[in-house]
Amino acid sequence: MPQEKLRFTYLSELLGRRVHAHLGGRVLGCLFNLTAAPEKVYPRVTGVLVKGSFASTPLYFPWSCVRWPGGAEALTIDSSAVSGEVLARPAESDILLKKSFLDRQLISTSGYKVVRVNDLHLLVEIVQTGTPNLWLVHIDIGLKGLLRRLGWGGMSNAIVRWLLDRDMKDVFVSWKHVQTATAANAYGSLQLSTDSSKLSEMHPADLADILEDLGADERNRVIEALDPAAAAPTLAEMPLTLQVRIAESIDPALLTQIVHEMQTDAVVDLLDNLSPPARATLLSSFPPEMITEIRGLSQLSPASVGSIMNTDFLSAKPATTVREVRDIVRDAAEDTELIYYVYIVDADERLRGVVTLRHLLSAEPEMLMADLMHEHPITVTPDTGIKRAARIFFKYNFDAIPVTGEDGRMRGIVSMRDTLERVFPEIREESKG
Repeated sequence: MPQEKLRFTYLSELLGRRVHAHLGGRVLGCLFNLTAAPEKVYPRVTGVLVKGSFASTPLYFPWSCVRWPGGAEALTIDSSAVSGEVLARPAESDILLKKSFLDRQLISTSGYKVVRVNDLHLLVEIVQTGTPNLWLVHIDIGLKGLLRRLGWGGMSNAIVRWLLDRDMKDVFVSWKHVQTATAANAYGSLQLSTDSSKLSEMHPADLADILEDLGADERNRVIEALDPAAAAPTLAEMPLTLQVRIAESIDPALLTQIVHEMQTDAVVDLLDNLSPPARATLLSSFPPEMITEIRGLSQLSPASVGSIMNTDFLSAKPATTVREVRDIVRDAAEDTELIYYVYIVDADERLRGVVTLRHLLSAEPEMLMADLMHEHPITVTPDTGIKRAARIFFKYNFDAIPVTGEDGRMRGIVSMRDTLERVFPEIREESKG
């Protein structure tokens, strides 16, 4: 509204302020914490916790009972709240700002990194009557915020201005771009942050890099907050040793859901490194034909194509039309790792040809695959060495190579990315730099 005015303050500037009773001016204690409702885009302050000098438990007062005219030094509490006429209890969903965020690690979804919270930046909404509204709008991750909390803000800024002829800069991250793993509710217990929508929008490789920087508990909570379909590619992007630690520490039922969303080659690698009990639990959740396939792949040499082969691929029969195959590609786009190639197989699943996505999109809808496919495609077998497959990729610039058995039947595909990561493991580490 036009009559309202806006200004800002910091949580560190509010903590420790004296709190008085409105009538009589009796000192109730000092501001110990703020509670906020997290359901809005920006959390709104809903109450204060006041701790007396000799009190073991802070007193809670709703923000509606707080009087803070014009940003005064001290806060006052309505007499009805102090006398107990108003029975106040915070909502279970309300969170404690100080305990939840100060000195905690949060995920910045704008910069794809883990940040440490040094202070909280609060918007003060001055209204015509009553107490101003407070909203959490930024987290402060800069050195200036840390020095402010230590009480060195003014002195340190003066030193920087004298040495460098400029002021220290605030470093903020908008609350809209922050994702928390947990928060302390108004009763002090940790609750899981259920809003994982920001994280689900990130590329699995970026999210995996972030999770590697978190502590074990925070990392597991983020994985648990994600939908299994989003958690699966994220887990697959992590180093195998970290995958195993996560898999053996989260709920087995959730792990089963996540693993069922992973590509077969990633499942094999994970299973081969799990403890026997964890491996047995997972294997019991797969259908018999899947177990046979997994056990067959796990017995292959780690230096052979079979060890990195993916059994999810797109296939069609020679008599299928372009229109029909386009529908197949469209339906499988979200669940198939590579959709650049459609492999044409006969009734016995023997590979007869390959059609690229480019040719498929440019062909006439009623054209048959038999007339469009490239015959006699280059293939490898499960026993082909990974280094030989890498040379094929370099020579022909393929994105994937079909893997066939000695009888010519399709067994799977091997991707250029998986091949190069196995031949040049340093590529994966350099890509994170």
